Amino acid sequence: MQVFKLFFKIARSKIFIGIVYLVVFLAICFPMVRSTQEKLDFTDTSLALYVRDEDHSEASERLIRTLAKKNEIVELENDNTKIMDAMYYEIVDYALVIPEGFEYRLSHLDDEAMSQELFRSYHMRDSYAVAMMNLDLNEYVRNVRMKIAQGLPLSDALTAVENAMEQGVEVKFYVSDEKTFVDENYTQDFAVFFQMLPYVLIAVIVNVLSPILLTLNRKEPRDRIECSRVSIASYVRQIFAGSAILTLVVWLVFMLGGMLLYGGMYKGTSCWMAVLNSFIFAMFSAMFAIFIVSFNVSTTVVGMISQIFGLGMAFISGCFMPQSMMGNGVLTVAKFLPAYWYVKANDILSGARIGTMRDVWVCFGVEFVFFVLLLAATVIKRSRR
Repeated sequence: MQVFKLFFKIARSKIFIGIVYLVVFLAICFPMVRSTQEKLDFTDTSLALYVRDEDHSEASERLIRTLAKKNEIVELENDNTKIMDAMYYEIVDYALVIPEGFEYRLSHLDDEAMSQELFRSYHMRDSYAVAMMNLDLNEYVRNVRMKIAQGLPLSDALTAVENAMEQGVEVKFYVSDEKTFVDENYTQDFAVFFQMLPYVLIAVIVNVLSPILLTLNRKEPRDRIECSRVSIASYVRQIFAGSAILTLVVWLVFMLGGMLLYGGMYKGTSCWMAVLNSFIFAMFSAMFAIFIVSFNVSTTVVGMISQIFGLGMAFISGCFMPQSMMGNGVLTVAKFLPAYWYVKANDILSGARIGTMRDVWVCFGVEFVFFVLLLAATVIKRSRR
């Protein structure tokens, strides 16, 4: 076990490098995951709204009452400077002016009335809430005019539109149990942690393993090993054993970090399947490090390769952007990378993608094939020395 002991003797001298990488990546990973764990639902946003009614008609007053149901109406003096100051200091989000003649233009459907503007609006900054306000106003006008075109008088048209706007729409999503695998213990929010792990694992494991392996490949340690009674087969086995144990330690650190985010021991089948998924990818990352080092490149080159390959693979495989939002051409290329199958399995487990447990195991199998291919390539490369 001389090589095995030497492996961890060198590992102790390089432990600082590993700690730095682990701390940096965990420090980046944890805030990103925490920020995504806020519950995001689509809800109507309330605006601080200033309205100046220059028409003083039934239609304008009823529009203001309708807007006040979902927004806060701010009272200000009729002074443009003070209104602009209020918007600048974010006292008011949106200023709406209802000009004189609003009711007439709203209730008449002739070309002249339809071509004239009904409102004047002002806002300091664009936002989704501002865009939604513009959409609500346009929808209100369109519905009122539609009711008038159907023959209703203006007062009845306004009442019908107001009643329709007060009615909420209940939305439910139904997914066939035969086509999906969802575990309530493995939320889509927590899945973000595992979603980012491919980039983190390949960067950390490669940069932790490579200095050790490169040191063992130097002339002096290699000459000592060759002069000993250690056979080539035993040497390779001990290198692989040391790499496997060190990879396991790094992987366990991240799994413990995941437990801190999760709030305790993982629960449910999906969580443990995600753990297995990350372990398979950690094996691939270690094999990738061994494969690179077999070319006897420098530590700097190994670091550059790991960053370029890891970051590029993470981007086109869906670690930072959902695969559902990526183009077919990009995904076709990504299928030749293990991170694509890692992310696909994770999406199925979290419910972000329709699939069965059989699909998850297929993804695991493809990832393992990549590991085997790298293992075979490394053995062939070393045997030709």
